[in-house]
Amino acid sequence: MRNPNEEVVSVPAGELANLELLRRQTAGAAHTLNNLFTSLLGELALLDDERRGDGRLEDAIGSLREQLERCVKLVRNGLDRRPLGGDAVGEVDLGLLLSRCRRMLEGTLPRRIRWRIEVPDESWLVRGDAREMELLILALIFRLGDLVPGGCMDIRVSLCPGNAFGKLALRLDVEAAGLPSNARQRLIDPGLSPDATEAASLAALHAIADRHGTHLQTARAGAESLRLSLAFERLDD
Repeated sequence: MRNPNEEVVSVPAGELANLELLRRQTAGAAHTLNNLFTSLLGELALLDDERRGDGRLEDAIGSLREQLERCVKLVRNGLDRRPLGGDAVGEVDLGLLLSRCRRMLEGTLPRRIRWRIEVPDESWLVRGDAREMELLILALIFRLGDLVPGGCMDIRVSLCPGNAFGKLALRLDVEAAGLPSNARQRLIDPGLSPDATEAASLAALHAIADRHGTHLQTARAGAESLRLSLAFERLDD
């Protein structure tokens, strides 16, 4: 568990510049891919109409369409993201935020990851930057999926009252066979990341949590289970 009083790991300016360059290059490629995938989906629709009744071809077209639609969603989600920056701190309804995250994740995670985001009926209000908090939640979910490459995994995201008065907790519960013994440390220590870019990304996620008055807590609940939690100060409804 990270100590909230620890000095936040700084991200080298060079790495930030590299990440910004990568973001700009990826955005340009994403526009091209979006146009390409959209065109391919149109061609598949025409082929489907022309060869209707051919069962084998229809199955193949359906499979290709599913994969292309997933690619389109991934690309468009990336294009919809705005660069972070500026003062965007305000009142955030975590329930609505989770609902948006759920929409963004639909069709984007690989099938081996079974996930569920539980959105409460009532408002769970906190103070923060909605864009940063959204990035934090989505990035953690994708990082969890990387812990067991190629393996099946169950992820559940939920909200519950925190351990302290006036707090609420965002929880990510994970179950997966083959969960590495150092899974907790890999989510906490940027030094365990395989390259400088991933290390800088993880350090940035911890910095976002720190800016929101919280820190990532991790706990093993067994050889195949892991819980992540972030505690936020709840605002009065």
